[in-house]
Amino acid sequence: MDYTDEYNRETYKVGSTVPEDGYYICVPCGSKKYLKAGERFASCLTCLGKERRYFRRGLELWERIIGKK
Repeated sequence: MDYTDEYNRETYKVGSTVPEDGYYICVPCGSKKYLKAGERFASCLTCLGKERRYFRRGLELWERIIGKK
């Protein structure tokens, strides 16, 4: 199957180091944020602001968006 995927398949945990400048998307909620290389991935404020049933500690993952913003 050949298709263009706008997301990098590698996920990054909260607290890990941002590998390169770019836009990243919160996997659970879809919120997007621009981060610079060397920063740390933080908890998603959008997820934290939602009802507790949407926020699951340990499932806070980020993916880099490739191409479109």
